Amino acid sequence: MSDRVHEALQSILEEDLDLSLGDVTESSLLVDDLGLDSVAFAIGVVAIEERLGVQLTEREIYESKTVADLENAIRAKQTGVPQ
Repeated sequence: MSDRVHEALQSILEEDLDLSLGDVTESSLLVDDLGLDSVAFAIGVVAIEERLGVQLTEREIYESKTVADLENAIRAKQTGVPQ
């Protein structure tokens, strides 16, 4: 699926978090597969807010286990529908 949220998240993962998109799938685990740590999560929170206008808490990001979970959390915030 190619849309604004997906494209922005891919850009954040690649540009802000220095990940190779070849290593990233929807089922990639943010911590175990991609190696994100607390600093990366903080950077991600800021980048998501700046690019998508969505304010996720670090807790909401930590609770997102996969890239797809994170994308769904962003979508839920945009629409105001709880996960």
